[in-house]
Amino acid sequence: MDEMLLHQLIEEVKLLREEIRLLNLKIDGGSNLKKNLIKIEKLNHIGVSETQNDTIELNNQNTAINYIMSRKMMIKNYKTDVDDDIFMKLSNYLGNRYEYLRELYAVIKPSLSNGNSFFFNMQNKPQEVITYCTQFCSLLYKNAFLSNYSYKKSSRIITGAPQRVGRVINFFTGGWLENYILNIVISELHTKGINDFSFVQNCQLELPNGDNFEVDMLFIVKDVPIWIECKTGDYQRYISKYSDFRKRMGTTKENSLLIISDLQAGLSKNLSSTFDLTAMSLSEAKLYISELIENIQNKIPREEGA
Repeated sequence: MDEMLLHQLIEEVKLLREEIRLLNLKIDGGSNLKKNLIKIEKLNHIGVSETQNDTIELNNQNTAINYIMSRKMMIKNYKTDVDDDIFMKLSNYLGNRYEYLRELYAVIKPSLSNGNSFFFNMQNKPQEVITYCTQFCSLLYKNAFLSNYSYKKSSRIITGAPQRVGRVINFFTGGWLENYILNIVISELHTKGINDFSFVQNCQLELPNGDNFEVDMLFIVKDVPIWIECKTGDYQRYISKYSDFRKRMGTTKENSLLIISDLQAGLSKNLSSTFDLTAMSLSEAKLYISELIENIQNKIPREEGA
């Protein structure tokens, strides 16, 4: 059998397994997740001083919301539901194979701002890169994330153009990474049999001084807060801001994660020692999150950061 065809068949099997795993997670964990997810999508300007009955009820349903409000921050908007299956599927595909897809992604992302088509030359690229890139683009095109797509096998050149609509733009500019990390955390909680958790995503806050801030995600696991920020680039502009905000969030340094998709090897330790949070690359995130949740599960005490 042709080597490339065999590789593509193997990838199709992997995709089916991922879909089955997500379906099982949704079936097995659905009842528990429903207890932790608030059905309402927006909560406008609710502060800790407000005592309406509906506010108290909302707080009782989601400890992540309750935690943020207890830190004297007003919530203007938030999200507590998991993205649609196709967004999660594409996010997981990109996240799980990012080492092979990073160059393609680096070509697609800037085309959103200039409005041009992208071209990706795969001459002299390993077979794995060719397979993953063509399959990923096929998935994107099939689900209309690309308005056009072609692959010339003779020249090994991919041509395409991303859709310039809100949710697709959000996916390519970093939404995929947030989805991928969210799935990692929920999967780890599910695997370890932890049902005592809640979370909030894309939480837009107003601070006591009137400044605005957005939190990518906050998990409360067994009453322990885990704050996660995700960046697909330009982290240098934000890391100091996140470091300063950690005290406002009240999370330990070990539980305050900045996950950077393209962080160079060796920089995680340097950034974590310089700033008051824990920085890591995408390749380091899964193991760190797994160990972090295991420590919480085993109730290993962690020293509160300064």
